[in-house]
Amino acid sequence: MGHALLGVLGLFWLNTLLYGHAEGPNKAVVTLQPNWTEVYRGERITLRCEIKDGGDTEWEYEWRTTSSEKPSDQNEHNITSVTGSHSGDYRCKGRKTHTQHSSTDWSDPIKLTVSDRPQPVLTVSSSWLSAGASVTLNCRVKDPSAGWRFYWYKRVPRLSGNFYYSYEQLPGSSSGTEQDSYIVHGQTHTAEYQCRAGRGDPEYQSYTSYSIYSLISISHRKS
Repeated sequence: MGHALLGVLGLFWLNTLLYGHAEGPNKAVVTLQPNWTEVYRGERITLRCEIKDGGDTEWEYEWRTTSSEKPSDQNEHNITSVTGSHSGDYRCKGRKTHTQHSSTDWSDPIKLTVSDRPQPVLTVSSSWLSAGASVTLNCRVKDPSAGWRFYWYKRVPRLSGNFYYSYEQLPGSSSGTEQDSYIVHGQTHTAEYQCRAGRGDPEYQSYTSYSIYSLISISHRKS
């Protein structure tokens, strides 16, 4: 009994000596900011290695990745423009600066999936309208809950310049809308619409959607 107790106390003392506390080793965790499940080529992201319950201890960091872009030995890895070569799993661990033996285990992996720049799909609630009716536009992206804002455009004729028309933003959408739908009230003429999406700071922009038309039925057009 006495030897068993001494053994437990010895492990307790050794754990405290190596890790600085009695509850167990510190844990390394990889986080992604912004925390999106999918990122796109050209976006700006940060991978961070955090040591749980690390306190004021100074840490050195080591990364392991299946991607072809190995992070530097810092706690933060800033990627200013994501490419396909950044796709892969990322793990990290920490080691206390002034000891050789006190290090965390490798963190659980975080998987970085890089996709091509998205192109929204624009739909309308009705392709044929009576003059003066309202129409709802819907702008869909692959991951609608991932911080997107939506911008809405209508084609208008130009009175000068080399082009016969241009696209202007619909009222109230100059800063984008959080909702992926937009209601156009009282449409009186056939109209062509487009949308795009953006997220992040600085803002990353999707491609612009293909145009879609909302037509006014001639038999119902007001004179």
